[in-house]
Amino acid sequence: MTAQGYMSDEWLLSYAAGSLSEAHSVLVATHVDFHPEMQQTVRDAEAIGGALMEDSAPAPLAATALGDVLSRIDALSVDEEEAPQPLRCGDPISLTEYLGKNLDDLRWRTMGPGMKHVKLWSGPKGEKLWLLKAKGGTQVPLHDHTGAEMTLVLRGGFKAKGVHYTPGMLEFADEDITDHFPQIDDGEDCICLVVTEAPIRLHSFVGKIFQRIIGL
Repeated sequence: MTAQGYMSDEWLLSYAAGSLSEAHSVLVATHVDFHPEMQQTVRDAEAIGGALMEDSAPAPLAATALGDVLSRIDALSVDEEEAPQPLRCGDPISLTEYLGKNLDDLRWRTMGPGMKHVKLWSGPKGEKLWLLKAKGGTQVPLHDHTGAEMTLVLRGGFKAKGVHYTPGMLEFADEDITDHFPQIDDGEDCICLVVTEAPIRLHSFVGKIFQRIIGL
């Protein structure tokens, strides 16, 4: 899925090909905003995909197709005029364009002690895209997962399973991750963009009540 904290090239290529769901597309686009090298990978993949569509008749993909495309991306030189731009000041531009406003202008709703959320999108198979804001020093309630969860840090940071996640880093958790309880860094509030493919399983009684109310 990812190197620790970062999206893999397979996800970037799927995004460039337009084959991801809305939730995953927004997550990948926002993650890419933090990393110029990922921006270049996406640009190269889009350019190669366009050229292949123009020059080739439809045909089944070979088993080596992904490796071939990655090799071609590595061989490309970066045009100075087409070099990727760094993240702009403030919120990631892809997310801002998707929301139509800044994070501070959203209507945040309480989801538990020290935590607020904003629902952004729900898919037909239970997939959800949402934002989490947690006060500095908050511990996220102990929980497990019934499906994949991807959490991209936008502001602040948190620690989970011995890894410190900071802006631009992505945490991936699934059914194999048990007793998950991220600890938010002291000081600044932590804001994350989250995709959940299935409901989380909270351990505490209070947490289960909040989960029923907010529907996540």
